Amino acid sequence: MSPRKYDRSRRDANSEAIRRRILESTLVLHSQKGIFGTSWKDIAQHADVSLATVYNYFPSLDELVPACGELMYAIAQPPSLADADAIFAGADTLEARVARLLKTLLDFYERGEPYLDVDHQERKLESVQEWEAYLKDLIDGLSRTALQPITPVSATLDAVSALLDVPVFLAFRRRGMSRVEIERMMNDLLMCWVRRSSP
Repeated sequence: MSPRKYDRSRRDANSEAIRRRILESTLVLHSQKGIFGTSWKDIAQHADVSLATVYNYFPSLDELVPACGELMYAIAQPPSLADADAIFAGADTLEARVARLLKTLLDFYERGEPYLDVDHQERKLESVQEWEAYLKDLIDGLSRTALQPITPVSATLDAVSALLDVPVFLAFRRRGMSRVEIERMMNDLLMCWVRRSSP
């Protein structure tokens, strides 16, 4: 009788399921308590695993936060600068291009809303700084593409990008505004500024 083969694929799948459960729990807790307000014990209890298991998968914030970022990225599905041509295809007027820009970014912000708010302390983490730099480049790049018909000066582009930044969206949300209200308000602000600044 030959020895039974060891089924590594089942063990790997179980390990990945535990890792995913830890990350999903961490994302929930980070959105409720912040990164520094969440302990490994909190994560273990929420994920229904032992404290040792959490430490085994993620010994420190240096491993945990980037892994959470990858999961958040998969959930929120941010647009890409490589998608710019598709995003603005057929939008022939400045108004139409600004509307596409807003819709694209606000769709992303809504998908990622529970995870996009970071505080002053969290901004000291290298992985958070990398994420915020990525977002800035994304917003700047899409804004530049949207405004191409008027070749905006850098001050106009900076103002548009600032108005489209995540904290502005979240500030409107905290004041109880709906997505429709936010989109209309931001569109009016953007178009007013762009028209005033265009040559």
